[in-house]
Amino acid sequence: MFNNKLTKKVLSITSAIAIMGAMAIPSLAAAAKPVTGQTNVFYTSENIIPGPEGSKWGVKIPTGVSFTNGDVGKGKTGPQYNIELVSLDADRKGLDKVYAELKITAEVESANGFKFAKQNANPSDPKVGSYSYKADNNLVKKAAGKQTLPELTQTKTSITGEFTLDSALTEKGQYTDVLTYTFTQTAARFN
Repeated sequence: MFNNKLTKKVLSITSAIAIMGAMAIPSLAAAAKPVTGQTNVFYTSENIIPGPEGSKWGVKIPTGVSFTNGDVGKGKTGPQYNIELVSLDADRKGLDKVYAELKITAEVESANGFKFAKQNANPSDPKVGSYSYKADNNLVKKAAGKQTLPELTQTKTSITGEFTLDSALTEKGQYTDVLTYTFTQTAARFN
């Protein structure tokens, strides 16, 4: 009853449609599961420590130092790492106009001995990696306790800071250390 030629054409068309449909199936497959990663974004504002009551000075300290493993052996210097003695005089006079004499001793102490603690780890976990801190090109000792920094005066108002990552940290995560700066006025005489 059916024409042989017609049957062959119908079968050919049906086969072509089936092949095209089979080729389209992979494009209709479920979407791949997305992958994610996170980046921390930091904002640090200027950090000025005011002198004792009655004084007209303050000290600007670094608000943060950020390393990546690509920074091993490379020093990070610049104004953002300097310590600077600033005038807090209401008339915005410079320190040399406010003070005839001003001497400030400076010290720094590392919470982890210039090493890193993994963030949110137990305090007893070992500290890893290390970094160096130079103040006016002098290496700050890598020891426990307060380390002496150069003196600040009304005419020598800054200490150049340089931080260098000495060794890479191999385990993923965030690592921190905290530096505590202490400034003591040892002499002050107003103009």
